[in-house]
Order: sequence, then C-alpha cells, then structure tokens
Amino acid sequence: MTRAIIHFDADAFFASVEQAADRSLRGKPVVVGGLQRGIVASASYEARRYGIYTPMPVARARRLCPNLIVVPVRFDLYEQFSANIFGLADEITPVVEKQGVDEGYLDLTGTRACLKRDPDQVADKFRRDVKDWLKVTISQGLARTKLLGQIASKLYKPDALTIISPDEARELEFLHPLPVKWLPGIGPTTEKLMQSAGLTRIGQVAEMPLGWLAELLGSAASQVRDFARNVDDRPVDATRPDALSYGHQETFGEDTADIERIDAQLRRLADEAMGRVRADGKQIRTVTVRIRYTDMDEHQGQMSLSEPTDVEVLVYPLVSRILHRIWDRRVRIRMVQVKLSNVYSCFSQLDLFGVMQRQHDLAVACETVRNRFGPRALMRAHDWALRRGDGDER
Repeated sequence: MTRAIIHFDADAFFASVEQAADRSLRGKPVVVGGLQRGIVASASYEARRYGIYTPMPVARARRLCPNLIVVPVRFDLYEQFSANIFGLADEITPVVEKQGVDEGYLDLTGTRACLKRDPDQVADKFRRDVKDWLKVTISQGLARTKLLGQIASKLYKPDALTIISPDEARELEFLHPLPVKWLPGIGPTTEKLMQSAGLTRIGQVAEMPLGWLAELLGSAASQVRDFARNVDDRPVDATRPDALSYGHQETFGEDTADIERIDAQLRRLADEAMGRVRADGKQIRTVTVRIRYTDMDEHQGQMSLSEPTDVEVLVYPLVSRILHRIWDRRVRIRMVQVKLSNVYSCFSQLDLFGVMQRQHDLAVACETVRNRFGPRALMRAHDWALRRGDGDER
C-alpha cells in the first residue's frame, strides 16, 4: 500500500492565535513581540506586507508600519491552541507525530478504508476544520514521504494544501530544482558551505559522490544524499518519546534523603535531556520533575520558562525549586525523573543580540569537550556532588 503522509505547519502561528482570540485584531497588522529583547516573534500576514519579518526589532517594525499592533507573547495560549489542533488530528488517525507546538505529521495510509475518503479529502477537511473551529490556518503537504510532505507544507503558504503525486518522476521533478536549504539538517551555515562548493540545488547533491560529500558534511553526508535522492523511509511515529518531550530518570542504588545529591542528580538528568533537545535543533519551555518515595508513592510538579531555550543552565533553578516544592514528606527517595516539554523549533532565530547564541555555543563547547575527553574532563558543581556522594574523591 502506498503511504500517504501529511505534514502540517501552522501559518504565522503566534500572531494568528492572537487574532483568533481577539476579533478586533483580525485583518490588521499584528506582531507578537517584546520578549526580553524587543524583537518580533511572529508577524501576521497583514504585517508582512509592510516588510516586517521574524526576527526584527519591534522599533524598526513600528517605523515600517505606524499603525502596527504589538501584543506580548502568551505561550500558555499558544500551547492551548496547539493542543486543540492536535486533538483534531487525533480524531483523524491515531498515528500522529508532534514536531512542535505548531507542526506535526499524520499518517493517512489507512484512512481510506476506515473513513471512506481519499487522503486528499481527509487532508482538506482537516485544514477546513482547523480554520472553522479555531480561526487559525495551517498549510499542509500530502506526499508519500515525510521529507516531501514537510517541504511541500512550508513551500506554499498560507492556508494551502499541496499534494505531491506518489510517482518517482514527479517527486524528483518537485524536489531536485529546490535550493539545498530545504533538505533536513541544512541550516544557514551549512547552506553557505555547500554554496561555496557549488552545490545550490538539491539535484546537484543527489549526483555527488558520497566520499566527496563526506569531506564537506562529515557523518551527515549519507543521510543528506539519501534525502536528495528522494530516499526516505522514516515512519510517522506516534510513540517516539522525544516527539512530545525529552525525559530521563534515575533510580538510586540506595534510597536517599540527601537533598544535595538528589538535586545534583536531577541537574545531571537535565543535562542529558537537553543534549537531545540541541541535537534535534529544538527548544523547550516546560520542566517537569517527578520523584518516587521508598514506599512507591509519587509526586510531581512542573514550571515553565518565560521563553523556550536549549541551554541546561537555564532550567537548573526550576529543577531545584520544583524539587523543594514537591518533596513534602520526611521519606527517602528512590527514583527521580526530569522531563522537558512544550517543544519549539523557531526560537534559535529570535536572538537579535546573540545572548542565546552565546549560551548555546558555550553549552555545545562543554558537551564537545566531555564527548571527546570523557565526562570528567569538564565537570559542573553537581557532577562533583555526585562523585562525592558515590565516595569517589579522585
């Protein structure tokens, strides 16, 4: 059976949600902005007509559009709308993979039999339901693979359904003329590197010898060339843990009431989870801590950052505060867990003055040192606390 996969991507999501929640904003130039650095996080399509884009200083956006309406970021509202969109998706198929608050995959391969509709009809109804019920729009790509669906959903916006026929020749006709930036894993830096080597179109990448491409891209070369050749058998995986969150847990060898050791272990778990967040090119906003007592009773709590991040040091204070709040019994603890959720994909761009980038670069540098020379080559205070707790003073 030929696969049928939708990738959907919400259009100008934050700004669209604000317009949906406040009728007076509809049809007007609106930006969601401010944050901590005075930049545009999302611009409505009415605002984009004035040349306003993300990321842009709000002050400059106001000069471009004197009647611009600027509203503050409300992450809780966007996450509520996101849950509603994915709720509509779950009514269509149980095979839904969440990629962030505003995008995801649906596998429609089996819907023709159970819903008595062709995939394109199902996709069109999903798009119309989101628009009618939530007053926001999504753009969709319907194709045989996740790669083609994702590209198609982002290539034509807003409120679009782009269908790529499941025919090899037509798929390559769509894929190969596109710029290399549309390949997964090719960010602005890698795109410039490839352009300097004369690779500007996906079709050129498909024709390159693997050894030569490896000199340019390293270990990612094989996967990139497969994508360029339209080879993509990745399934839509609704059970993939990091599709929804990033979590790690640890059971102590002996139950403990040592608050310093417990806090240190939670921070180390946050380090491990955030490493996966960075590897996926994502950011998270919500931190959840769960503890299990020696009598198997469990407590958990969560807190959210003011804006998403991929830097672990910013979640340490939350981890400690949650632990002190939920550990309300004079009982030893046997297991702890950290989960990072409310996943975003866009906030690495919203860094006008490089603050987030410097924090990100430092975290990556530390991670690189540990990966190359071992975990003891570079240690944080909580790593030392865990060594002392294990009786290792070397």
